Amino acid sequence: MKLHLPPRRFGPGDYAPYLLLAALIGAVPAASIRLRGDLIDAAVGGAGGDTGFWPLLAAVLALSLFNGLGAAVMGRLGERRRIRQGARLDAARLEKAARTAFPVTETQRFHTLWDSSAEAPELDAQIFRSLGDALRLSVKLALSLLVLWSMDAWTAVGVLLLLTAGILLNMALARRTDGFWVRYRENMRRVNYLSSLLTQREYAAERKLFSFDGEIDRRYRDSFARAKRENAKLGRGRFQIEAAMQVLFAVYAVSVALLLLRPLLRGAVTVGLYTSAFYAAVELEQGCRQMCAAVYDLIGAARKLKGYSDFLALPEDAPAEGDDVGDELRTIELRDVTFTYPGAERPVLEHLSFRLEPGRHYALVGENGCGKSTLVKLLVGLYRPDSGEVLVNGKPVSSLSPGDRRRLFCVVFQDLYRYPLTVRENVSLGMDAPAEDAALDTVFGKLDLHPAAVKGDAGYDSDLMPLYKTGAGLSGGEWQKLAVARSVLSRAPMAILDEPNAALDPMAEAKIYAAYRGLLARRTTLFISHRLGSVRMSDEILVIKDGALLAMAPHGALMRECAYYAELFNTQKGLYDEQEEQDAQ
Repeated sequence: MKLHLPPRRFGPGDYAPYLLLAALIGAVPAASIRLRGDLIDAAVGGAGGDTGFWPLLAAVLALSLFNGLGAAVMGRLGERRRIRQGARLDAARLEKAARTAFPVTETQRFHTLWDSSAEAPELDAQIFRSLGDALRLSVKLALSLLVLWSMDAWTAVGVLLLLTAGILLNMALARRTDGFWVRYRENMRRVNYLSSLLTQREYAAERKLFSFDGEIDRRYRDSFARAKRENAKLGRGRFQIEAAMQVLFAVYAVSVALLLLRPLLRGAVTVGLYTSAFYAAVELEQGCRQMCAAVYDLIGAARKLKGYSDFLALPEDAPAEGDDVGDELRTIELRDVTFTYPGAERPVLEHLSFRLEPGRHYALVGENGCGKSTLVKLLVGLYRPDSGEVLVNGKPVSSLSPGDRRRLFCVVFQDLYRYPLTVRENVSLGMDAPAEDAALDTVFGKLDLHPAAVKGDAGYDSDLMPLYKTGAGLSGGEWQKLAVARSVLSRAPMAILDEPNAALDPMAEAKIYAAYRGLLARRTTLFISHRLGSVRMSDEILVIKDGALLAMAPHGALMRECAYYAELFNTQKGLYDEQEEQDAQ
């Protein structure tokens, strides 16, 4: 699978214009201190009149305009980065998922990393924004302190010490509220769940049937009262800390005003410059908090983005060697195959050997968990054995490209996916061209598949989605038949049906299985079922127990020579006979 990636437009050098603009914007507040002070003096004292006031006002307005436009451009650059780089990250994520080795995709780690990597576009954009904000605020802090130093060194030192102390105290207080919303939502999780039991439709039938409304309502009230107490306590703590921060800010502002009195009383600064410097120093306290937040966000986003890197580092399928096995299936053979799931204590299949001949119908039977579905995935190359070989026409199945495997095999898995497509599109998946109506009529008729969708004006082109008024839904059994129709219409020489009729009753399954044999008469088939009555007409039946092949023979021979198979068959037959007797009574 090769996905189209947008042209790469961002590299390390892409940060340079953005960061340069951030630095220039950060210099504006420092440059404004003296200009604003002179403007205030000119306005209050009339100094400069026609020659001083208006040029100063124009300069201050020009800096304000540059600051506003620069911020808008930074926002535009950040959004542009988010959209374009986000598209690249999403495309690379999807392509990686397609290349990841199939056994890895079945692990919890894959799904955890898949979910976390979905945040990569936003995290990348956050890093981009946070870098710009941190640089802008750092420049603002450094240059503003230099201007204050030029006015009075002791004032600059005092402001720096006050800012440092304020940052440390804010960090200490902020740690006490860290994770506030996480704890708040955790307290509400049980309340929300119990509320859903009382209100949502999917629980309505059991609510009425078992009359558990009263008990659930009692638990809901208890949980709500407990969550209310705990969240109120959290809220009071948060309010107290926010109030303490406001007090600290007021103390800082008063301290700065007192520090600036010294140069004012000495005549080193004018009233206008005093006012402008005080305004700038107050802004610095807020800027320091914003800078700390930007650095915190930057570090947090970079840490979370590691999940994306870990996802891209997952093992991939080894490249196919490109062995040409052709479109004809001559043999499939397993030679001493052993397979163990990662983390499992013992193999699920062990020393398995057998050979399938073309044009014959096979069945695979055994108890739950004996390895039937695992064997299917080994046959089609989704899994690789720990030892032994899986050969197709004498070549390792692992050497086949995905295209080769698609031409040779058509599989209906036990847990099939219900694609929100039209009837025709569902059946035609993997085919070179959409299936024709005549072919669909034939296959659907023999499979006794008559979905409501084909009765409307759209026919086979009806959407199988409940979101559309013209759409239609299928029952579980009809979805399974639809997947089987896809395998029947496929040109693949081997069809593998893994419990395709689990949603059907035994009699219907036997009828449909007879139709399979007719539709797939000249193709190799492997049919997996727990219902032995449906598969007894197979040419040969493979009996699996505890990961080992007990026997491989026709039904009659197995009944005579394989006690395990005979026990399974007779047990099921006895259950059906008892049911028939009960029905007759």
